[in-house]
Amino acid sequence: MNVPAPIRSLSCGPMNHFFGYYGINAWDSTRHRHLALETSFHDHRPGPDDESAVGLLDAACGQFEPFGRTRAFNFQQGSMLHWINVGFGEEFTHNDWEDGRLVSRAINIATRARRTIGGAIEAVSPVEPVAVGLNFARMSHCRAVVGYANRMDPAGIANAPDNDGLWRLYLAGGKSELIVSIAAVLAAHPHKLTQDGPAWLDHVYFNPSGKRLMFLCRIRSGEGKWHSSMWTINLDGTELALQIDYGGWISHFTWIDERRILVSTDAPGRPDFYTFTDRAGGFQLAAGGKLHGHAAFSPDGRWIVYDTSPDKQDMRSVRLYDTRNEADMLLGKFHHPKPYRGDVRCDPHPRWRPDGHAVTFDSVHEGTRQIYLADLSGIVG
Repeated sequence: MNVPAPIRSLSCGPMNHFFGYYGINAWDSTRHRHLALETSFHDHRPGPDDESAVGLLDAACGQFEPFGRTRAFNFQQGSMLHWINVGFGEEFTHNDWEDGRLVSRAINIATRARRTIGGAIEAVSPVEPVAVGLNFARMSHCRAVVGYANRMDPAGIANAPDNDGLWRLYLAGGKSELIVSIAAVLAAHPHKLTQDGPAWLDHVYFNPSGKRLMFLCRIRSGEGKWHSSMWTINLDGTELALQIDYGGWISHFTWIDERRILVSTDAPGRPDFYTFTDRAGGFQLAAGGKLHGHAAFSPDGRWIVYDTSPDKQDMRSVRLYDTRNEADMLLGKFHHPKPYRGDVRCDPHPRWRPDGHAVTFDSVHEGTRQIYLADLSGIVG
């Protein structure tokens, strides 16, 4: 079904602008400004010396206002930009390097005051002034497309470190502490596939109460392939639970509510999106098998916006699924030519505006990497 959803560019060239990921709010409290990165290039994976400007797009005129620069970014997940308000006024965060280690910067948009948090943010709690951090430097040598380029010696990267994993970051005080190590995750479920190469943790999501986390543990084999498992754990590091075992395919996922999870996997049989319950299983096909790509629920939980991989004509779609009426709708199709594949691909990664009346996404269909807005007010009511 095609629906009338006006789509316009939120940013413009000649510089490239992108947010980089889905399931994260990019809008300030007024819904007038949108977080973005700005680069002069987008045809190669960022190297250790490549920089991106970090700032805000004015939703009315498209002007980009820089607030800083960073070398801790990639094209798939940006610099994991987040909005926070933890006693210092409205701030946004971006990941950065400081003296050879990864940190995050919190920037007050009114005063431009900057402070440093002792770790690189992956996900922010919806209820507490805490976040979860990951070692994106390690990830650069395990799966470069989601890591931050650096000059670490790969030979020095341990396969299963006990001093690296998921980090709890205190957003007000800036301190960090280890929640669970990579070694502990591997030890919780020994598997023959975990013996081959370095493991890393990735794709962390808080459930709505902020008490429980969902994440992937991945291992790179000697043949260059990587194997995934899905886990959940309490924020305090207790009740670590394997949800999907190694050996299959696991891609994108999100929480539906406190216990139910939506995931793209082949664990139940054929590859598709399924729902299941944390620590209880019960896989069921989701949305009649209509979902693809990166899926994100609207703030009210009724709608799912998602994207698709390029088709034979190199077209990528952004679509909307109505869970109440089980209706699947095309919002738009966009040409993503073959040079934009692999590490420099541009996944649309659609994400909701907090009022649920618009989504933004990244695209290269006009020749540069830009952010676009789809107005859904005529659809969602």
